[in-house]
Amino acid sequence: SWNNLCWFGSLNQNAAIAKKACEKAVALEPENGGYRDSRGVARALTGDKAGAIEDFQAFIDSPGGRNKEKRKEWIASLRSGKNPFTKTELENLRYE
Repeated sequence: SWNNLCWFGSLNQNAAIAKKACEKAVALEPENGGYRDSRGVARALTGDKAGAIEDFQAFIDSPGGRNKEKRKEWIASLRSGKNPFTKTELENLRYE
């Protein structure tokens, strides 16, 4: 439940508030790549680029999961100072 609140709160322009749920989800299961991925989105949207990159890399390194190539693109964008989370990207993530 914490992860769902984190994910959908972030996608709905409430990342600063949702980040608390993200932290709770990751605290419960620090090795869960999906939880780290969700927190990475919230971190990126709240300006924590280094934390977002760390979380996306943890997701990439975790077993299973899909769309890892997309996360590699996000990392590259964040490292180059760009925001990969356009309105269109956030809308597309709702269906992921």
